[in-house]
Amino acid sequence: MLGYTVRRFFGQFIAAVTVLAGLTLTSAWVFDADDRHRSHSAMVGTLAIDLPEGSGFGTAALVDKCGILTNFHVVFGPWYVTALRAPSHEFVGTFTLTEVTLPDGTHPVARATPVVWGPYRAPGRQLRNPGDDWAYLVLDRCLGRDYGHLGLRSTDAEDLEADADGFTAIGYSSGVQMTDPACSVHVHPTDGHGVWLHDCALLPGDSGGPILKRNTLTIAAIGSSFLSEESDPTCRPQAVNVSTVPDWHRDCANLAVPLSWEIIDKIEAAYVAVGVQRALSRLGYDAGPIGAIDESRANAAIRQVQHNMGWIVTGEPTESLRKILILQLPIT
Repeated sequence: MLGYTVRRFFGQFIAAVTVLAGLTLTSAWVFDADDRHRSHSAMVGTLAIDLPEGSGFGTAALVDKCGILTNFHVVFGPWYVTALRAPSHEFVGTFTLTEVTLPDGTHPVARATPVVWGPYRAPGRQLRNPGDDWAYLVLDRCLGRDYGHLGLRSTDAEDLEADADGFTAIGYSSGVQMTDPACSVHVHPTDGHGVWLHDCALLPGDSGGPILKRNTLTIAAIGSSFLSEESDPTCRPQAVNVSTVPDWHRDCANLAVPLSWEIIDKIEAAYVAVGVQRALSRLGYDAGPIGAIDESRANAAIRQVQHNMGWIVTGEPTESLRKILILQLPIT
C-alpha cells in the first residue's frame, strides 16, 4: 500500500502490511532505467487524508467536472485501519492541483468525499481483492470544469497484445508530478485477480496515479502496488538497453487496476447521482451530505420531489427526473 502513513500505535505494523495473503509489499523496483521526467498535467493532483488512525497520501486524477479517481487504499487506508472503521463517506480528504498556481501563489484545492468504491476489503483481515482497489470521490469545487479532466477507457486483452508497451504513468513519488513516458503492461493468463502486471515506475506516493493510453488523455488503469523483489536476479534485464520485464510473473511486476466497463458505469452513474443530489439540495430538499448518494435522506428527497411532481414514487430518480434536474440546475 503505497500511499498510507500511520501514526500512533499502528506504526510498528507498517512493514507487515499485505495486499494478498502471502504477498508482501517489498522494496520498490523500477525496471532497468528510471526514465521518468517532470510532468505538468493540470488534470492530475494529490489526495491527502487525515484520520485518527493515520494519514494517507497518493495521486488522483480528475475524471469529470466534479470528481476524481484514485485507489481504495489511499482513501481508506490499509487493513488495520479498515478493520477498525469500515469505509464510508466520512473519509473526507483534500485534493490539490499542484501544477496550477493561482495569482496568490497557492494551488486550487477541494474537499473530496468518497462516493463509490470497489469491494477491495475482503472478509479476511489481511486478504484484499487487488482488482477492486479503486475509489471515486466527489469534490466540493468542480475543478474539472475549469482545468479539464481525463477520460476513462476499458482496454481488453486483445488491445494489449497489439500495443502492450503503449502506456504512460503519472505519480507523485518524487514529491512533484512525474511521468513514466513508456511502460508496458501484461495480463497473466493464470491471474484471476483482475489486475494488470506492469513495469511503470511505482513508488510510495504514486498510488492512485493514472496509467494512460500513450498519446491520449484517457485512463486505462490506475497504479496500485508493487510486488517486485529488488534482490531477485530473475527480475533484472540482462542487457543494459533492455527496458521490459524479462519474465512476466507476479514476483517481478507491479500491479494496476484496469478500468472495466463495470467500473466506468459505476463512476458515471455516481457522477449523475451526485448532480441530482446537488440539484435537490439547491431546490430546498434535504438530500443529505453531498456524495452520500445511498443515504436515506437522499432517497427520501427523491421520493418527495416525485410526489410533488405528481409522478409515481419509485425511491430512485427516473431518467426523466434526472434530465429535468440536471437541465434546470446544471452541475457546477
